[in-house]
Amino acid sequence: MAANTELSIPTLDIAPYVAWRASLNPGDDDATPPPAAAAVVAAWRDAYATYGFSQVVGHGVADAVIEDAHGLARQFFETTTEDERDAVADEMIKDRGRGYKRQGVVAVAGAGVSADGRSSVARPADYAMEYIALCDGRDPSLGHLVDGLNEAIDAYFHAMLRLNCVFMELTALALGLARSHFAEAFGGNSWLNRLRCAYYPSQKGLAPKKNQLRYGEHTDWQAFTLLWQDHNALGFPQCSDVKAGAQVVPPPGGLQVEVESDLAAPEGREGTRPGTVFVDCKPECRALTVNAGDQIEVWTNGVFKSCVHRVANPPPGCPYARLSLVLFTGPQPETPLAPLPTCVTADRPAKFPATTSGAHLLAKIEASEA
Repeated sequence: MAANTELSIPTLDIAPYVAWRASLNPGDDDATPPPAAAAVVAAWRDAYATYGFSQVVGHGVADAVIEDAHGLARQFFETTTEDERDAVADEMIKDRGRGYKRQGVVAVAGAGVSADGRSSVARPADYAMEYIALCDGRDPSLGHLVDGLNEAIDAYFHAMLRLNCVFMELTALALGLARSHFAEAFGGNSWLNRLRCAYYPSQKGLAPKKNQLRYGEHTDWQAFTLLWQDHNALGFPQCSDVKAGAQVVPPPGGLQVEVESDLAAPEGREGTRPGTVFVDCKPECRALTVNAGDQIEVWTNGVFKSCVHRVANPPPGCPYARLSLVLFTGPQPETPLAPLPTCVTADRPAKFPATTSGAHLLAKIEASEA
């Protein structure tokens, strides 16, 4: 790996696959992707076998859906009081992790940083607050705090779920399975699907504690994570790289991904395992950052990687906050979670014990809030 600490995670333009998929008729599960769509499948397999991450463009999600959800979610954190936010969380916080969590409640690194949960990194609670929605009709009403926020979150949530169906098809094809292999498990409502509106306050005037990060080292616990990184330190616009003739710059203190390296890691960039280093992952214009979670790694028996990542602190005195929209996706909770038979061979025996998707997630949630 190069000596710098900024990783060029592959950018995948999935538009050819999306266009081919839209041209199909119901029941065309056995249709063979044309060359351009097949190239997307091959690039998908390479990205997740090598990095566990990609930046996805050509996804087709409307700019307005992203701008509305991001802008109104930011208002929720910046124009309301702690008491107002707590008031909509009191009854929801114990309901499978949904609702508002103030800064100091969540310490994600305590949940373990590998798909089997064997290791953890001791850190103070994360320098972040969050609101988690399941968009199942049971989330608290937020309209009295930010008009239109519930509707914007719901529109974003469902747009991203539809997009995740594309990602699961790409995964199935990349593994030599039928395009619809995961369709039933990922159909309908599931409480494993949850949108995390993550707000990382400015650290100007209130420095983090020793070893405290905006979000500690972890892997994601479900299937694919669809992350809209904050693209603009000034907040708006999110879906353009130019504002009033000036280049839009993401706020400092963002996503870092653990990668293998035979070089000595700079101070503060040491990975959780020997021979690894944390590198920056800045968002491309209009790109969703998509990573494989633990359940993808389990199903593929390690063919696809669920990589450790974190959210770093900005430079001391930085005035900018950061707002990210993170959709964690998952199947029906009773879905078996174990290596797929096609991913188990004599040379690659099953690496993970069998459980269910729901049991896996509940264990992780409980560990993170212990």
